[in-house]
Amino acid sequence: MAMIEMTVEGIGIDPQNRPLVLLRDEDRKTFVPIWIGPAEAISIQMELDNRQRPRPMTHDLMANIFRDLGISLLKVTVNDFSDQVYYASLHLQVGEGEKDVQEIDARPSDAIALALRAKCAILVSDAVAEKTGIQVEEAEDSSPSGLDDEIEDDDDASPEEIDKFIKLLEGVDLGGESGKN
Repeated sequence: MAMIEMTVEGIGIDPQNRPLVLLRDEDRKTFVPIWIGPAEAISIQMELDNRQRPRPMTHDLMANIFRDLGISLLKVTVNDFSDQVYYASLHLQVGEGEKDVQEIDARPSDAIALALRAKCAILVSDAVAEKTGIQVEEAEDSSPSGLDDEIEDDDDASPEEIDKFIKLLEGVDLGGESGKN
């Protein structure tokens, strides 16, 4: 299964007031929105902002357990999207050999929160990116009017895909500069 490495662009709120995490590829041509719970959104945003609570939150606790037990989170993968549900896995090194890598089923929001703490790769399968991703050719200037110009010149992305992306981002608050990774 081919995978695309992605980073967290930020946490946002959609027009229906639901939190989401927006992943993007290195070239900023593919964006994958994943709707998540409020607690996970806070946990991810706190890590993006390098803020810590006086007591560990759940994802901090898990990262501490991994560290104290000598378990390394190698990568997280978003493997599937079916019936409006995303599926992800944690890839944990629990020993020293190649056979000691364990793949554990996880919600993408939890996997992403842990990946940020472990500073490991977030990979999205090509199939998931095709089903749920928004393909955009980045305009020379990143202003909304630049996106409009790009729609006219872009042969790769259909007007429907561009419109879908613009409508998503119009209603999403990515929290300003603090949401950037």
